[in-house]
Amino acid sequence: MRPQSVDTHPETERIMIEMIRKAPMHKRFRLVQALTQGALWSNIQVWRESHRESSEQEAAVHIVSCRYGAALAQRVQAALETRAYWHVQPIDLMATLLPALYAFDHLYVPYYLAGSIASSLHGMQQLAQDIDLVIDLPAHELPALLALLEHHYVFDQDEAQEAVRARTSFPLIQVDSLMKVDVLLPQGAAFDTAMRRLVALYTLDERYPPFRVASVCEMLLVKLQRYQCDERSRSDGMRDDGEWNDIVGMLKVQGPDLDLVLLEQWAGTLDMTATWRRALADAGLDDA
Repeated sequence: MRPQSVDTHPETERIMIEMIRKAPMHKRFRLVQALTQGALWSNIQVWRESHRESSEQEAAVHIVSCRYGAALAQRVQAALETRAYWHVQPIDLMATLLPALYAFDHLYVPYYLAGSIASSLHGMQQLAQDIDLVIDLPAHELPALLALLEHHYVFDQDEAQEAVRARTSFPLIQVDSLMKVDVLLPQGAAFDTAMRRLVALYTLDERYPPFRVASVCEMLLVKLQRYQCDERSRSDGMRDDGEWNDIVGMLKVQGPDLDLVLLEQWAGTLDMTATWRRALADAGLDDA
C-alpha cells in the first residue's frame, strides 16, 4: 500500500483512516468547511500584504481570477462596483449552497452534490475549490431558474443557455464569499443513469434535512477517468498527484464497503481497467 504522503508513517495513516471511517458525515463536512474557509482568508491576506495599497475589492477580483479565471473575475468586478460597502464574508458552504437548492426545489428539479466535496466525504477531507451540483434541468425551465438564482449569484445567462443546450456545465459565483458553484448537466448516457441510482442521502449539517450526495462509486470512476485522460494527454511524464491521492484516499477509507465487482465492471466499460488496478494496488486492495 502506497502512503498518501512520504512524510506520513503507515501506522499513523492507518489510525487516521480508522478515525475517518468512524466519523459521521456531518463531522467530515465540517472539516471540509474549515479547510475551505481557512484557505480563502489566507490567500486574501497574503495578497493584500504584498499589495498594501490595494482594496479588499481588488484582492477579491485577484483571488477569483487566480481560482476561477479572468472571465468570472470580470463579472465579480462588475458586481462589486455596485456594492460600495462590500466586504468578503467567511465561506459558509451551506450558505453558498442553499439558495441554489431552494431554487431547484421550487422548480422540482432533481439534483445532487458531487465534485470535491463528495469525494472528501467519502475519502480524505480536503478544501473545496468549488461546489459541484448535478441537476436534471429541462431547457424550458432555465429562464425560471436563472430568475431565482440572480438574486444570490453572479453568472452569464448566455453561458448558462449554451450549457443547458450542450448538456455541459455553467458556473455561479456567490459574491459575498467568492465561492463558485458549478451546475453540471449530465449527458444522459448509460453511466449517468446508473450512477444516479446510487445517489444517497446524508446529513451534512444537523440544522438541515439530509442532502443527496454522489456515491463513492461515481466519484471514483469520474476521477479515474479524468486522471487517465490527463495522464494520456501529457508528454512530460508528469502526473496529477492530487487527483491520484483523492482516488487512493477514497479506496482506503471505503475499502471494506466498496462494491469492487461493480467498479471493475465499469472500469472495463470505460476502458480504464489498468488504471483502476493500479489504484487498487496503491490502496492495498489488489488482493481484496
